[in-house]
Amino acid sequence: MNDPFVKSQWQILCEDLRRCARAIAVSEEDAEEFARQSETFANQEPPDRYPGLLRKTAEAAELAVQWQQQRGEETPTDAGTLPAQAGTEQTHAEAVQTHAEAVHAHEEEMIDEASDESFPASDPPSFSHAHA
Repeated sequence: MNDPFVKSQWQILCEDLRRCARAIAVSEEDAEEFARQSETFANQEPPDRYPGLLRKTAEAAELAVQWQQQRGEETPTDAGTLPAQAGTEQTHAEAVQTHAEAVHAHEEEMIDEASDESFPASDPPSFSHAHA
C-alpha cells in the first residue's frame, strides 16, 4: 500500500469496526464472535487505492448491520433489560440513550479539537497604518 491516506483510513476503519463489535454485542458469545469477525476483516489484504477503501468500508458497514440484525433477533432474559457493566441492569432505552450521549460528547470533542487546530487560520490578518 503506497497511499498514506488510504493506509491511515484503513487502520481507522479496522479500529472502528472493532469498537462497533464491542458496542453491538449483548452476550459474551456475541462479543467473541463479533471480535473474531472484526479481526478477520482487519487481517485481510488492505486496499491500495481509495475506491478499494470505499468498497471495504461498505463491507464493514454490512458486517455491522448483520451484527445489529443478529442482536435484534435475540431477546434479553430479564424483562427487557440488557446486561450493563459493573453488574447493574439497564433497559435497552437507557443503553441507547447512554450510547447516544457518548456519541454526542465525542462529536462535540471532535468539533472543539478541529476548532482549536484551525484557530490561527481563523484570525484575520493584522492591520496597521503602515500597510495602508
